[in-house]
Amino acid sequence: MIIRTLQSILLDFGRGFPIITITGPRQSGKTTLAKMAYPKYKYIDLENLALRQIANEEPRSLFPDTKGYYILDEFQYAPGILSHLKQIVDVNQIDNQFILTGSNQFALMKDVSQSLAGRTAIFELLPLSVSEAYPSSEAALNQVLYRGLYPRLIARNMNPAVFYDSYIRTYLQRDIRQLTNIQNLDTFTKFLGLCAGRTGCILNKHSLANDTGVDAKTIGNWLSILQASYIIHLMPPWYGNLSKRLIKSPKLYFHDTGLACRLLQIRSTNDLSLHPLRGQLFETFIVAEVAKYFHNRGIRPPLSYYRDSNGMEIDLLIDQGSKLIPLEIKAASQINSSFYSNISRFKALNLRTSTGRLVYAGDQSWGNDICRNLSWRDLGNEILQLETGATD
Repeated sequence: MIIRTLQSILLDFGRGFPIITITGPRQSGKTTLAKMAYPKYKYIDLENLALRQIANEEPRSLFPDTKGYYILDEFQYAPGILSHLKQIVDVNQIDNQFILTGSNQFALMKDVSQSLAGRTAIFELLPLSVSEAYPSSEAALNQVLYRGLYPRLIARNMNPAVFYDSYIRTYLQRDIRQLTNIQNLDTFTKFLGLCAGRTGCILNKHSLANDTGVDAKTIGNWLSILQASYIIHLMPPWYGNLSKRLIKSPKLYFHDTGLACRLLQIRSTNDLSLHPLRGQLFETFIVAEVAKYFHNRGIRPPLSYYRDSNGMEIDLLIDQGSKLIPLEIKAASQINSSFYSNISRFKALNLRTSTGRLVYAGDQSWGNDICRNLSWRDLGNEILQLETGATD
């Protein structure tokens, strides 16, 4: 059984809240996490049609003991139950009485914010981090990028092609049908593949619309669907107080490189090593690892990127309030001195900028006069040290 970093955070940060809400993509391990963190709770699966009908029509019958403890899995299928939970917790005032899990980010959060404002702590669980998936083994980088980091795939050593093909079919047939009425699933599948080809790139809706064969408004709606179901996330640009001639569009990233690889028809680690998008996939992986670090500690990731009209770009900025950490990402296995140029230029623009980090695909980590050079393997430990103030 894989122990999730978020488990101890749930028990600590969830104090004082009668309801804990865990959201994230399908197959990210939400149900397993809830059962491990709260092993004595009664489990109710609302994907079960009979239980769902009861929850929608007669929710009181699901809770014969109104002071009992319950896990409600995939509760977005019965949003009306939230008003009943509100009544129970307002009377009982019991910490962590209900644990809710769900996969539909936008609809779920809308229902929660309307019905349970101030009564629930909300946590997002993404696929595994590298340290969770491979705590003691030296996994090869291309293997990690190609396989991805969904818990079931890792724990059961499943074939990635079979896993992701099934994931995509289930996603299209169930989640997409639930979120919106898409008439042509073939066109949407094409759109998914085109998005995978743009992971790590600045979003251009008009280019995506032209290549997909639909209008820009439809692209906007479909991007919202991918965000709602945790397929992609959009990284905002950083503005600060610098020149206004900055790129204002977000960057598009997949949450998991294994899914992106499958959509790109990459069929093996050998294919990946020669693929023209390997650099973008490596950047996607590093951004996801940084985001997971914060999500796994109950913190909204303070992340953005910087790019000006002259093409000067910092791949990732970590905003720590008093200081700003620039992070450059390079898929090369050896470091070239030219990799430091953007970090040096950005530091000259902003006084709040601290020592930069250069994350690369090699195995050694060390510091120099310009920044700290980090192996991809050491990234998690470095962020931990940043958060605790152990490094500048």
